[in-house]
Amino acid sequence: MNDVRLTALSFFSSSRMRSAAAVLSACAVLAAGPAQAAPSATFGIEVGNALLCLNQLNSKYFYDYLTVAFGPPYKTEGGAYWFKASGSIWGVQVTDVLVNDGSSQADFIGAYFKTTPAKLGDAVTAATGIRFSLEDTTTYSPRHSQAGSMIVYNDNDAKMYCAKSKFLVPGPQQ
Repeated sequence: MNDVRLTALSFFSSSRMRSAAAVLSACAVLAAGPAQAAPSATFGIEVGNALLCLNQLNSKYFYDYLTVAFGPPYKTEGGAYWFKASGSIWGVQVTDVLVNDGSSQADFIGAYFKTTPAKLGDAVTAATGIRFSLEDTTTYSPRHSQAGSMIVYNDNDAKMYCAKSKFLVPGPQQ
């Protein structure tokens, strides 16, 4: 491998050697694979629309999507597969995304954000026009949209999810 690299570098003039070395170095990094994959350009749309309950919830689809975007789940807990996320939706940093596993009685997708529920609700409204209403006047009141998505407190940060019962799906017609 070193002979090939030296031969390739000697082909270029000295002014191009640094560029060639940078290209070869980048190729070596790409061949080794990233430590954590970056989400696709559609991450905010795919996951964001699902969190807003605007898409159908299909746990197999989102499990596969999140595995490609972030690698395998880092834990399975509470009826969900948990993925460590690196990205943002509506301009807000996402830390984790979860999707239901087979043991859950609901199809759901959720995400944890590094901001307060009020700021997350404001960011969603600014980006999409969808508003969230407070359920009551208490300090930690959950927020909900007309489509059914929820924003709740997770300590000082926000958690947003969309959940739909698996039992509301009509059975086969006889």
